[in-house]
Amino acid sequence: MNNHLNIPSLDQERIDLFIATAKKMGLKPKQVSDAGLLSIQVDGKERYVFHKSSNPNWVMPSWLSENKYMARVIFERNGLPNIPFCLPTNTSVAQSFLSDHGKIIAKPIKGKKAQDIKLISSSFELDDINLEGRILEKFIEGQETRILVVAGQVIAVHLRVYDALIMDDPDIVKRVSVHKTEWDKTLIQQAIKAAEVIGLQFCVVDFLVTERNEQFILEINSAPGIDKFEVPDEGPPTEMMKIYIEQLVKNYSL
Repeated sequence: MNNHLNIPSLDQERIDLFIATAKKMGLKPKQVSDAGLLSIQVDGKERYVFHKSSNPNWVMPSWLSENKYMARVIFERNGLPNIPFCLPTNTSVAQSFLSDHGKIIAKPIKGKKAQDIKLISSSFELDDINLEGRILEKFIEGQETRILVVAGQVIAVHLRVYDALIMDDPDIVKRVSVHKTEWDKTLIQQAIKAAEVIGLQFCVVDFLVTERNEQFILEINSAPGIDKFEVPDEGPPTEMMKIYIEQLVKNYSL
């Protein structure tokens, strides 16, 4: 019914969770469109949110985080633990980067959910890839750790566990929530700094931690999914929807 609006299908569970949470917060939520537009009352005014969006950040920090190359440049300039990277201007540059690192990842500069990511270990594989709009990164094996940062504070830490390469199937990830007593203090500090230098109030910072405890920022995401924080596969849950709505209210009240 909504195809002509170019709007994705409704996520009724997300809508129900938003409305139930906002009601508890006294925000008088409503679904004001069958396309998934919702409203809340903030300071006596009706304010709006699309149910599938979880990005209450300002536009420029959001854009910087979505552009993997720009984010990498900012991390490098601020002394954060960056994965070696390259913006390939031609095949020769890409070949040199592959030669330096042996195994690399080619990913869209503005890709999402590990889509269209290629693992490359030979020049023949590199020749078959269109480099336009891609960033190259050194391939590093390690434990993926996802850290939720809101207004300069870490709210939750998750381990991302999977048995196959995530680029083969982005939906195979198992999320294990880590109890606060087991959080790595160094990762916590780095995650807070990463959010700060990009300018994000609401984000997740993904890290790779190797067997030798080397730590690298994998990426930063200004629009993290809510569902797995609310109901992780294992470990303590986080009231992510409440936190998200609180951030929306704060922004609308400015």
